Formats: sequence, C-alpha cells, structure tokens
Amino acid sequence: MDFTWTGSTERELSAQGHKLEVIEYSAAPMEAPLSGYHQSLSRPRRWRQLAVHVGGGQAVLEPGALQYLRGELEMQAVSASGGGGGLGGFLRGAVTAAATGEGMYKTAYRGSGTLFTEPTRLHLLLGELRGESLIVDDGAFVACVGDLQVGRHVNQGFAQAVGSGEGRVQPKLTGSGIFALQSPVPPEEFQVLELRGETLKVDGNLVVAYTDGLEFKVERSARGLLGSGKTGEGFVQAYRGTGRVWLSPTLPIHQG
Repeated sequence: MDFTWTGSTERELSAQGHKLEVIEYSAAPMEAPLSGYHQSLSRPRRWRQLAVHVGGGQAVLEPGALQYLRGELEMQAVSASGGGGGLGGFLRGAVTAAATGEGMYKTAYRGSGTLFTEPTRLHLLLGELRGESLIVDDGAFVACVGDLQVGRHVNQGFAQAVGSGEGRVQPKLTGSGIFALQSPVPPEEFQVLELRGETLKVDGNLVVAYTDGLEFKVERSARGLLGSGKTGEGFVQAYRGTGRVWLSPTLPIHQG
C-alpha cells in the first residue's frame, strides 16, 4: 500500500530570538478502504525533522545533519577543540581529531534564516542552558543555537576504573542557548533529575546528558563482584553534587 506523509509541529522551544521546532511526519494511506471489508493497516513508523530558526546569531549542527537551509546564513567549519573557523581552524581541528579520535569539526551557521536537518526515526529532545555547561553522550548531539560554544570533554571516569590511560571524548556545550539531542526514547519518558548535593548511581548507559557541575565516576557495583552488571563488567556510573541529569529509564524497552 502507498502512503502520503504529512508534517506537523510536534514541539518547539524558543529563547534569545531563536527557535527549535520538531516536525513530525506521519503516514496516511493514499487509497480509501473498500466498503464492507475490514482492512488491517500497519502504518510505517513516524519520521522527525528539526528546524533551527536562527535570529541573527549562530547555530551549530553535527556534520552531515543539514538537509537544506533558507535565508542569509554563512557556513563555517569550527574546530572540535573549540578553535576558530576558516582554514587555520579547520587544520587545527584535524590535528586535534587525529590525536583524540574525535570527529574533526562541527558546522556553524551565522546570520538569519532556518536550517532543516535530515529526517530521522529517532526522537528529538529539546532543552535550554543558561550560563552553564552540558556534557552530552556520544552520538546524541544534533544542534544548538544561541550563545553556545561546542567543545569537547575528556571523560576519564571509565578509563580510571579499568586502568586505561585513554579517556572518552564527548561533546560539551557551554553558555546560554537552546539545544537538540536525539535518542530512541520519546521526550515524555525522560526524567530530568535535579541533584542537590546528592549521589545518583546508574547501571547501564541510560544518561544522555548531565551538567558539568556534577562529579562523574565509574565505580564497581556490588553485583560486579560476580560480573552480573548490565554493563557486562559490573560497573555503575556515579554522579555526585549539584546539577541536572537527563535520564532515560525506558531505554531498554526501546532497544528490545
């Protein structure tokens, strides 16, 4: 059966004259059902696309995320290490990438207009930062707009736990603005936990992002003595202090 796809705004978030809009595409059959016959219908899964409305500032997208743009927007390669754009910044980014294994650069767009990302079946999670930093899980970053810098964070937690000298490189957003992350989990199922001098321990890769005011460590769990943790190595992720954690407890359901 053939379908036609219709887009509608699923959710949006605005700040500082910029806006992020999630467009969801749902399928409807092109042919009407036959009268008098029961027609079982299995529709394709929905697709989602992010529209980034830039109001005279800067947006940063994950490389390869852009589908098309409208307006007066200039594109510039930005070094993953936080350096400037242009050829010099691009080459410095290449050296950093070679040393860390990180993606070579992000793509910045400056001016006024709208950016549209490639459609995805993943869900898009919108959030806002107000003069703080956010450490993002690998592969979760999609875009940000506003007074935000996209750099890198070398997470030594797991390396220290297993005795390795190499840390895990993750995206780090710093400043004020709005951002979009992607996940198999719908935004309604996320829990944004506010920690106030507390400890959170998580068994499994359920955290998509956390503010860097939190101390992060990887520790052996009690079950780890028997090697029965969900991580396969009996480790838990521990977050201590004051800050926010984006937690997806239903992730195993969506991956099953």
